[in-house]
Amino acid sequence: MHNPMPDETWGSGRGVSRRGGATRSEKIYSVHELRVRQELRLFHPTLPQSSSRVSFPRVRRVTVMAGLAAKKTPPKLEKVVLTKSQIEKAKSKMDKFVQKCPGHPDKREYALPYYLLHNEGDSVYGTVIIFHGFSATTTQMSLLAQYLYENGFNVYQPALCGHYFNKPDQYWPKADFKDDIKKDLVKKLLNDPKLKAYVDNFISISGLPTDYAIGALNCIEKEYPELHEAICDEEYSTAFSKFYKSNHIDYFHEAEQRLKEVESLPGPLMTVGLSMGGAAALSIAATHPDKVARTAVFAPLLKIVNEKNVQFSKLTGPLGAKEKGWYPDMPFSLSLMVAVDIYGHFVRQKKHLDTLAKMPTLIVQTEIDDSADHTVGLRIIKEIEERSGPHGPPHFSTLYTAAERVPHPMVHPLEVSQGSINQFWQSLYQETFRFLTEGTVDINHLHDKNQDLALPRVKDFVANVTVSS
Repeated sequence: MHNPMPDETWGSGRGVSRRGGATRSEKIYSVHELRVRQELRLFHPTLPQSSSRVSFPRVRRVTVMAGLAAKKTPPKLEKVVLTKSQIEKAKSKMDKFVQKCPGHPDKREYALPYYLLHNEGDSVYGTVIIFHGFSATTTQMSLLAQYLYENGFNVYQPALCGHYFNKPDQYWPKADFKDDIKKDLVKKLLNDPKLKAYVDNFISISGLPTDYAIGALNCIEKEYPELHEAICDEEYSTAFSKFYKSNHIDYFHEAEQRLKEVESLPGPLMTVGLSMGGAAALSIAATHPDKVARTAVFAPLLKIVNEKNVQFSKLTGPLGAKEKGWYPDMPFSLSLMVAVDIYGHFVRQKKHLDTLAKMPTLIVQTEIDDSADHTVGLRIIKEIEERSGPHGPPHFSTLYTAAERVPHPMVHPLEVSQGSINQFWQSLYQETFRFLTEGTVDINHLHDKNQDLALPRVKDFVANVTVSS
């Protein structure tokens, strides 16, 4: 195995490795589809033309449904009628946030927050607040948002904290060296030419070899043992806080504020999220059980998949290492990724799991996840189930197997990662609707490409697309 040295430029990069040139057989897209593809920077390959039914042994699906028959299934939602005053009050609050973004000089294209509200006199199931993933935009969840809106929900999709602006290092939460030590510490660390080379030659965290991360960490282990201890502190305790500050909690405070803005709307509130947005959705549900009735999350980022990547980010982020592969025209400090990992730790607190155990949850993960550590997710699912007990509300979970090739960003059908898309995306939408309205899930259907005729149909977004990768 080749071990990259610090004088070698490294990084595959999401934006680099997932882009491809169109072939003659590429579909002609509508203006909307072209904008979506431009934002996602990704291409959608043709799905295999074999059987539309994918079957795997049930034992290979890690599905938490123990004791489900004995659990108390929540009643199906009854629709409620929207009034003019309810709509106006919610719009007034949401508009204070939504309308400040389009005119901002640092606004980020395709990333602006928005809401979809039904009209006065319409009957609705309730309101869903949807959160996209870290570094992504509201485009990522737009099709699911539209599907839920067209089938009876009010939908609010605010962007994650700061993600509606195009200067990540200025607006997104991050973890950095404390102000009183940063200047001198950075100067000392960068005096080591080997460590400086690791920083200067870094391109992308995607697929970063463990040896590369370890090599950087070895540069400080002996000379700076306390800093090394802080970097290895996975619990973000006193060792970490001795050197670092973080405003990761801003993710929570912004999401919490968005929740307050829709309180006047009738019916139950639900939270839905992908990746970092999944962590945000869980955190709001866990801290406001009096307001949030159910929560559904996909590949929730409760722990970044490779701890050495996190440690590398803790060390090199404050030294200037930037992620350049995901968005070449918008690089960002690795310190931002550390804040994401800390937020996942915040969500995993026992008090939050105790609360989540008392409400219906749907957690969908994938075995090939290259961003979120699905093993941590499985452990959290087990803890929630155990806390819920045999007579608590139902908790649904499934793990797409490696053979099913479902990537981390599993919601939008154009978002390609690891050379794959979620071929079950329409079933995912339908089961999300079933969960939000009925409080139940057909786990087998999540692994089936066929749509359930008893549920609202998900429109085909793309079909028969062939592109080169």
